[in-house]
Amino acid sequence: MRKVLLSSVVLASIMACSSEKPAAAEAAVAAPVAAHEANPQEPQKAERERVDADGIARRGKPLSAEVALTVAQAAAKAKDLDGKSIKVAGTVESVCQPMGCWFVIQGATPGESIRVMSKGHDVFMPRSSAGRDVVAEGEFKVKTVSKEMAQHFEDERELKAGETRKAFTADVQELSLALTAAELQPKKS
Repeated sequence: MRKVLLSSVVLASIMACSSEKPAAAEAAVAAPVAAHEANPQEPQKAERERVDADGIARRGKPLSAEVALTVAQAAAKAKDLDGKSIKVAGTVESVCQPMGCWFVIQGATPGESIRVMSKGHDVFMPRSSAGRDVVAEGEFKVKTVSKEMAQHFEDERELKAGETRKAFTADVQELSLALTAAELQPKKS
């Protein structure tokens, strides 16, 4: 019983899109679907979808002058970069549809990707960002995501035409970035 309770608390505390407090962790595990609707930190739609006059959506701090890596370069050096601040460029593959609190940067090769999540759950990307080029900066991590969390992410992404949801039966390894800064380029015509 104690292991189950501890697992529930750990799972709830890492839920990227839930702003539940530790005291309410069990409730967050029991009812994660309502987490977005009841989140007082959720930005207003206009703010979340805001772009600057030049068509660029800037989020978080200003980007550093550091040269951006491609997703392939970051993946190839994953062990060396683990825990370090990096800047990476690619194309937004998918975005958290309830809030815009995470997105996936796709590399040039299918299967190359980095999940980007708001470090303090305070940076939200436009939910219509898929297909746009992005440069993101933050702390890079190689981590194992529980099958429950992987399913949570899968359930929040927008499906493309003809696509069906994956069902996760095992934990997954993924590359992630705790976002501190991002620039989302305008959609290409």
